[in-house]
Amino acid sequence: MTARVRSGALVATIATALVAVGVSCTALADQNSRRIEPSSGTPEKTEKTGGEAYRVQYGWAVLYLSPFFEPHGKTYDLIIHFHGAPFLQEENIERTHLNAAVVSINVGISASSYSNCFAGPRSLDSLVEETQRQVARSGRAPGAHVGRIALSAWSAGFGAVGSILATPGNADKVDTVLLEDAPHANYLAPNVVNDGAIQKWVDYAVRAMKGEKLFALTHSSIMTEGYPSTTETIGEMIKMLGVPKVAHPVTGPRGMREIYETDRGNFHVKGYEGTQKEDHIDHIKGMSETVLPYLKARWSTD
Repeated sequence: MTARVRSGALVATIATALVAVGVSCTALADQNSRRIEPSSGTPEKTEKTGGEAYRVQYGWAVLYLSPFFEPHGKTYDLIIHFHGAPFLQEENIERTHLNAAVVSINVGISASSYSNCFAGPRSLDSLVEETQRQVARSGRAPGAHVGRIALSAWSAGFGAVGSILATPGNADKVDTVLLEDAPHANYLAPNVVNDGAIQKWVDYAVRAMKGEKLFALTHSSIMTEGYPSTTETIGEMIKMLGVPKVAHPVTGPRGMREIYETDRGNFHVKGYEGTQKEDHIDHIKGMSETVLPYLKARWSTD
């Protein structure tokens, strides 16, 4: 059985899982950046590794450096995740043991909040530059700078990634895109997905299929009214790419029941059952077992 919900209802059902900060987008490079957790201003000791974790908040961004974070020579990898509590990304990175700086950004609960915020031609560059300054201040990567960049988004956060990729030249700067129960699109007519709205995703997928990039997505089976669900949007994307869905009825992380997989080169899709709020939330909580292993494999071998 599938659940069909209206857009307003969907936002209401998942709102408690979101970190909504602010109602408009201003510069993420807040001059009054502050260390968070612990409040003493000293690095946090982590019992799991015996090392030190580092966090700092600047504007709507929270930077996290795990105890095992270290640069690769003069560069380090950066994951920018849009939407969802920062601690979830910290836990996912810890479980995956992925050596990268992680930035979590929350600017609202709607895709338009994210797409508008990152529609500027220098939005990605400005964010990376400020993040690089914050990493330098941490003392954890002396003389190093950002190397590979991965953009990740759960739920409404896809709006930011879409705006970034739509800016000429940005796709070349981004090594990886990870989308968890996203994206959505719009209809041209009843049940007719607007292919133009997802062309940017298709273009990036083509590059991933050639091995130039990594693009991994998951989706639930939550249906929507008034706009295409993630099932419909990703299904249309797969159709445009001409790649098959392969039945894969297994139980994944957090009891998520997988329906199918699509794999071609470095393009990967995992479709899941699930029509409830909790099923939607599982897609961000289960990243360490769904999409992040692809990234770890790519960045471990390059």
